Amino acid sequence: MTDLSTLAELKPGEPARVTGLEGDTTTTRRVMALGFVPGTRVEVVRRSPLGDPTEYELRGVRVALRAAEARLVRIARETHGGA
Repeated sequence: MTDLSTLAELKPGEPARVTGLEGDTTTTRRVMALGFVPGTRVEVVRRSPLGDPTEYELRGVRVALRAAEARLVRIARETHGGA
């Protein structure tokens, strides 16, 4: 079962798939250039001690995003070890 939400809502260790991005801004294009494109599997690695930014793993690399950027990324949550 999947649950549609944003990347900012994931907790450490939770896997998800990117389903889309909000808007057509410079920030949205930058986030897409970092690899957050539809179909990509992403997982939260950890949050900073103050909660922002958050480190994500996708396509074998780790990327940190601020919460404002992560809220632009629509995701579908997966069960651990999802396809």
